[in-house]
Amino acid sequence: MPKNRYSIDLIKQMAECDANYIRLLRLMPVLAAHRQRDFASLGVDRAAQAEKALEGMRTVFTLADLATEPVTVEITVLEAFKYTTTLEIVQRPVLREWMTNPSMLIRVYHDASTAEVVSYQGHKNLQVRYPQPNAKMYQSDEKGQVNQFLGEWLSHCLTVGQSAETVWVGDTTTPA
Repeated sequence: MPKNRYSIDLIKQMAECDANYIRLLRLMPVLAAHRQRDFASLGVDRAAQAEKALEGMRTVFTLADLATEPVTVEITVLEAFKYTTTLEIVQRPVLREWMTNPSMLIRVYHDASTAEVVSYQGHKNLQVRYPQPNAKMYQSDEKGQVNQFLGEWLSHCLTVGQSAETVWVGDTTTPA
């Protein structure tokens, strides 16, 4: 009996990406201000400065306190444009002796109100569907699973994370 091919549930995948966008807005209210073009909240008076004001901003959430140091999730704005923002999300400290900490690049589409993973753990250009077997050993629905993991990770931050700090990297002035 032939094995059924994996079929893409586009509605489910888009719903996950849309929910991730909402979670990110809750974790980083400055993204909501950027989306609404609320320049005063960003500490700038012109649209051209708004994108540059976001770049380098980092928000840190403490998830657990270990004996040696706290486990944190850092969300950093790498690029910001009028309709898209690229974020990096990493977990620290690096606990290499027993696990690899997750790290992801997220593309946020403000005009479409959605956010998707564009890279995780160095894996880039994820396809919606992979044939089985494949050289990189990806699951058939690898992209969907990675976006679902992002949703679970962000939900965990919202549930148990304590906002430790917001840092404006590379700029000595902070927004009002």
